[in-house]
This record gives sequence, C-alpha cells and structure tokens, in this order.
Amino acid sequence: MKNKLGINKQLFIAFSMVNLSITLFAVFVGYFFYNYAIENGWISLSSLQEDWTDFHLIDWIWLFTVILCGSVVSLVIGMQLAKRFIVPINSLAEAANKISQGDLSARANDNQIHSTEIAELMHNFNDMAKKLESSVKNAQVWNAAIAHELRTPITILQGRLQGILDGVFKPDEVLFSSLLNQVEGLSHLVEDLRTLSLVENQQLRLNLEWVDFNEHIEKILLMFKERLVQAQLNIQLDLTTEKVCCDHRRMQQVLIALIDNTIRYAHPGTIRISSKIILKDWILQIEDQGPGIAEEYQTDLFNPFFRLEQSRNKEFGGTGLGLAVVHAIVIAHHGTIRYENPGNYSVFTITIPQPQLNS
Repeated sequence: MKNKLGINKQLFIAFSMVNLSITLFAVFVGYFFYNYAIENGWISLSSLQEDWTDFHLIDWIWLFTVILCGSVVSLVIGMQLAKRFIVPINSLAEAANKISQGDLSARANDNQIHSTEIAELMHNFNDMAKKLESSVKNAQVWNAAIAHELRTPITILQGRLQGILDGVFKPDEVLFSSLLNQVEGLSHLVEDLRTLSLVENQQLRLNLEWVDFNEHIEKILLMFKERLVQAQLNIQLDLTTEKVCCDHRRMQQVLIALIDNTIRYAHPGTIRISSKIILKDWILQIEDQGPGIAEEYQTDLFNPFFRLEQSRNKEFGGTGLGLAVVHAIVIAHHGTIRYENPGNYSVFTITIPQPQLNS
C-alpha cells in the first residue's frame, strides 16, 4: 500500500519547505550579492555601517530578488500541494456526477498518492458506489424473479375465475380446492418475501425462549403425515431431551421448509431427524437417502430464487425461496447452516449457539 500523509502533516511540511527555501535563498543570495557588490565597488563597508534605515540601491535589488524568487517557490510548492487535493476531489465530483446520471459503475480514481483523509474518503465513496450498484442489480433481479413467480398463480386464478363467470368451468369443490391452493401458494410467497426483507433490513425480531422443541417436531411431522406416506418416506428420530433457546415459531418454519424440500426431491426411504447439545451449541440435522445435490450447485443453494432446473423436476418445485428463508432465520439466530452429501445422501446441519441456562 502507498504511504499517505494526513492533510495537517502535508500542510506543515509544505509551509516548512517554503519557509526554509526562502530563508536559505535570502541568506545565500544576500551573501554572494553583497560580496560581489563590494568587490566591484558598487557599495562600501563604510556605507553599510551608516543608519540601517537608509536603503541603498543594492538593498532594494536584493529585497526584490528575494521576494520574487520566494513568490515563485511558494507558488510552485502551493500548486503541487493543491494538485494533490484538487485532482482526487475532481475525480470524486466526476464519479458522483456520473452516478447521479445513472452510471452506477463510475468510480473515483485513487491511484495517486494523496492524504490519508482523502484516501479514506475515496475508498468509502467507491465502496458505497459498489454497494449501490450491487443493490440496484439485486433489486432488478428480485423484481424480475418476483414478477415471474407471481405471474403463474395470478394467471391461473384470473383464467379460472373468468371461466366461472363465462360458464366454461363448473364451480365445484375440486375447482375451489385448486383455486385455494393457488391462493395459499401466493400467501407463502408473500410471507417468504416478507421474512427475507426483514432479515435484509435487520428488522426480524426473534422471540427467544427456552422450549422443548421435540413437541414442535412432532406437530410438524403430523402435518406432513399424508405426504410422507405418499412419498414412501419413514421418519427416524434421535432427539435430545434438553430444552433449547430459540424462536420456536421461526424454527418451526425452518423445519417445515426442510421437510417439504425433502419430500419433494428425496428418494423413498428414511428421513433421519436428530438433535443434540454439544458444548454450548444446539445441533439439528435432517438427513435423507439422496439423490443429493451436485457440488457445483451447492454454493448457490441458499440464494433466493435458486432452483436446480437441470436436475430437479420443475413440476414439483417451489418458488426457490424456501432454503433462502431457512438460511435467513438461522443467521438471525446467530447460527450456521451447511449442506453435505456424503455417499450421495443429503444432510442439512443447523448449529445455533445457546446462552447459559439460568438455574
């Protein structure tokens, strides 16, 4: 990294250089100038010993020379110092103007050596511009993805309702059940988006309390009973009996999303749900018997709207928000979640730190 001095130090050094340059110049010029004048008879030593208030011509010439050269030195050093400050400030102004006109890729040029204050200002400006550009791009992607996810259920609802009005569809229980499913899908999408928005803006409030989470697991499994039977999946539990500190409603949301994901994509077999306390961490694992997720997709697994269209059947796919919401809720608990596929098995491991339990 280039060494950069603060503005105060640069001003102090610049003024010291001006003062020292003029002083040395005045001394040396005066010595050689008066010595030359005495040797050539322009002035005598006796005349120099007269009243000091009487200026000789040689005095005026020396004084004018010192002032002129001192002004030149001051001007050169001042211009160089001003250039150090003006160039980066102009670069900042130009970049800010481009950004205001919509060019979010504009950055201030910080390749030159200048003060630490300006260097920090330019670094913060470029960092802000980078985050702004990223935020706008993410917003555009999100808007397009949300519009895409909303289009299908809204189109279905509009078509079915219009068909009922036109007498094309008979308003029976099957049709109303289908419409209700679309509405429920929209409701889940809105709730997932709301959760992600709250986490993104650090507004997700957790109601942390000590609970027996095993009871909530049993309730969730009861909800999925029919779907588990249809998917030919058996549940194997290995749960700790200790109480854990969490927002049980949000953690229910996590478990529901993971089990739903497993039912959609896992091979028939066994789903193993285990939990344990190791040191001060609550570890919750959900394991199925494959087929697993390819390694190249695992880095994007918890990104919003990410779906494995190449390897997953889109017919049974969701909105692509489930695992993103899971990740967001776990992060809000100051925990971590990771995915592993040993032997093509899928294993989601959630680790949530636990506070000291008051006795």
